[in-house]
Amino acid sequence: MTTRSGSLDGPGVKVPCDSEGGVVSLRVSRVDGQIRITTPTIWNRTTWTVEQACELRDVLDAALRGRA
Repeated sequence: MTTRSGSLDGPGVKVPCDSEGGVVSLRVSRVDGQIRITTPTIWNRTTWTVEQACELRDVLDAALRGRA
């Protein structure tokens, strides 16, 4: 799938997921030395396919390692 695009700096990287309302995305960014995850829904109502979870893992790993 690999639909992520952009840099973790600035607006961040969008990662797709599914919610009760349909397909949405969250955004992972680095702000002031912190990793920020912005999501339009609450976590326990967000579902992830294995592929989407792998993509989120890759984005978070990049954020932790300081890569774009």
